[in-house]
Amino acid sequence: MKHLSLAVFVTLISATASPAQPPSLEHLGTVTGGATVLSANNRVLLAATGSTLRVIDVTQPASAVTLATVEFEETILGLALTGNIAYIANSHEGLHRLDLSSPTAPRMTGHLSTRGQAVGVAAAGGYTFVADNSLGFDIVGTDGPLSRVGEYLSDGFPRGIAASDTFVFVADQPAGLIVVDVSNPDSPTVRGTLSLGPDPITQVFVPNTVSGTPTPAKTGALVSRRGGLQIVDLADPDTPRITAAVETSGRPRAVTVTPDRLHAITGSQLETFDITTPTNPRAVGRTDIGSDAQQVVATPSLVFVGTTDEILILR
Repeated sequence: MKHLSLAVFVTLISATASPAQPPSLEHLGTVTGGATVLSANNRVLLAATGSTLRVIDVTQPASAVTLATVEFEETILGLALTGNIAYIANSHEGLHRLDLSSPTAPRMTGHLSTRGQAVGVAAAGGYTFVADNSLGFDIVGTDGPLSRVGEYLSDGFPRGIAASDTFVFVADQPAGLIVVDVSNPDSPTVRGTLSLGPDPITQVFVPNTVSGTPTPAKTGALVSRRGGLQIVDLADPDTPRITAAVETSGRPRAVTVTPDRLHAITGSQLETFDITTPTNPRAVGRTDIGSDAQQVVATPSLVFVGTTDEILILR
């Protein structure tokens, strides 16, 4: 029997050891001041803490700078950014619209009191959808003065909202994921539902469209209390279905999705997955970000992580 040399033996041990950890994302810059709610496009990052909103120029990520600060009456609970317009879910104040055409001098161009507490907001197809803490969501027309043009009344409690093209996706507790067709905004209709039985769905995410012509989301993600982070196929709005579980190292605290990447904050790390094959999400990055990281949002080129004291800009 031949004896293996020490070098060959070590090589064999290394080959059978656990796979190498995915690489870290590149840290491009840091902005002083934390954030609990984020929204971004290729030009600006909106960062909210409490009732304060900051408009940050991210065209030069290594030297990102705050251009303006806007104060609101109540806590900012949701942000949506479409073009030069920001929509702010401002708790019991309702919905605010902010024009960022001149980002150094944001201009308030609309306010609408909603039926209850505005806890989330999404925008698509020329409308804005404001999630209420207990009633469903308002459909708001944004041409001219903000006006309620329709509403969806849920039986449960909306815990998350996202929108793409003419569809709104609601994480409803206890019903699960609800797909609402809003192509006729004064008469929205439920197209599909996805229930995980006793496992409540608490969040839903679709890719953040930052430029170009919006297209219906084919793939999204959801978080349930027991199952954790999962990929959901939305290609057929009548029959949304789970395609894969995302194997994170811990329970996801915040999630964001782009057309080909999913980023999740777990513990003190940001975990990044390639989701171009929705049935097989693949870990491609793992970045130390600190245990106080609270929120994440991404564009196709940049990732922003809000912590207690600062915002990290990654690629």
